[in-house]
Amino acid sequence: MEQANIAGINKPVTSYVARHSFANCLKQKGTGTDIISESLGHQDVKTTKAYLKELDTAILDEASELLLQ
Repeated sequence: MEQANIAGINKPVTSYVARHSFANCLKQKGTGTDIISESLGHQDVKTTKAYLKELDTAILDEASELLLQ
């Protein structure tokens, strides 16, 4: 993927990885799950929750700390 090269990522990046990262970035910024679900084109919010449940809560804690500084 060309975007991976631009970002300096030397590993294969699939469309799944890109969508998963997009969803997780939105969640880290505080975007509601329903909005993320709609932006991904999911018809059921349960699908989006499956994407997001893999996100480690420690990452969310770190993101929150950055926002509070």
